[in-house]
Amino acid sequence: MIRANLLIAVVGVLPSKEFINSSDALEPVMIELPTPDESTLGDVAQRLKIGRYVDHSSVPLGFDIEAPGTAGLWRVHVQGDRGQGAAVVKVLRHPSEWPVLASMPPEAREFFLRTFPWSQDPDVLAEVAPCCPDGLRTVGLLGAQWHGKHLRSMWLEDLGDVQIFTTASQFERAARLLGEMTGIRAAAGSPLSEQFDDGFALTMIARERVRGMDLRLLAGMLDDPGTTLPRDLVKDLLWVGDHIDRLLCALGELPQTPVHGDAAPDNLVLDPGDDGTIVLIDLAQTPRHAVGFDLGQMVFGRHSPVLALGEDAIDRIVEEYAAGLALGGLPVDVPTVWAGFVGSAVIRNAFEVADATTGLPGKIAAAQYLVEKTSELGLVPRRTPTT
Repeated sequence: MIRANLLIAVVGVLPSKEFINSSDALEPVMIELPTPDESTLGDVAQRLKIGRYVDHSSVPLGFDIEAPGTAGLWRVHVQGDRGQGAAVVKVLRHPSEWPVLASMPPEAREFFLRTFPWSQDPDVLAEVAPCCPDGLRTVGLLGAQWHGKHLRSMWLEDLGDVQIFTTASQFERAARLLGEMTGIRAAAGSPLSEQFDDGFALTMIARERVRGMDLRLLAGMLDDPGTTLPRDLVKDLLWVGDHIDRLLCALGELPQTPVHGDAAPDNLVLDPGDDGTIVLIDLAQTPRHAVGFDLGQMVFGRHSPVLALGEDAIDRIVEEYAAGLALGGLPVDVPTVWAGFVGSAVIRNAFEVADATTGLPGKIAAAQYLVEKTSELGLVPRRTPTT
């Protein structure tokens, strides 16, 4: 989940998408669901309130080739002596068994294996759950089990067919709650986040993915009359790339907070049992980042309609997030939130346009918005037309 938990240092050393898609050796393989022990099944049945465990069956769900720490996903139907229930089981694997690993240069492979936090997702849920304000909660953790040293399963509440947000008011409310939770987590401390240097993941993206791949692709577009990207946008992105160290320094001087890491709309969903509550899913271990970092995925992440809702909607989302931070005990002024939000998002989201194969019009609009805001906020100098 390269864009899902943002701590995957492989963002810059992955082979090209074309290579991944053309190599049979890199095809993901769904492992068998590891056999749960009686203790795990008993815990799950108890939390599902179905009495004593009797039996279970499983159906595999799809998973993404870009997930080095995920061995598979299953929906498991559990039968108890007083009823039945369902859970989603995510199996976390040591990334040494990730097929893409073999294609990495040796130094990159060693660094990745040393730094990728593959096994602590259940611990993150346990850390975040007490920090959720009213109206926000984490997906329920029903159980977790180690299967040797290289596999760990986590049994999660089955939310079924979840609904994602579609209106500006829903996103504004989510931003306020997310900001409040961030403030609470910052005050409580996040031992899991603090295992890494602040801003580590974004720095890796900037220096490895953006410099290592995206800027080369963009530079080649200047000499390609058939490019589908506006020429001025290509120049703007190259300009931001030239100032990426300055941008990282500016972000490092802002307040640093624990983050969700991938607060895209499909990871902030309506509670199927209470549409007044938002459920956080796909939480994973991430470093602390500049305040406002999570707004990047909320506004520009997968399946987000926010930009299409208008710039006024983005303005209100930023203001609501700042208001939530204050409610959570971390007062931060709105301009500072803007700087953390835009500075992080231009690195993480704007350069995706360089190799986009789907949703290109939306990615172009997002990149244009972000490079303009980055200059407007003074995070990088404004490019003159003659540059």
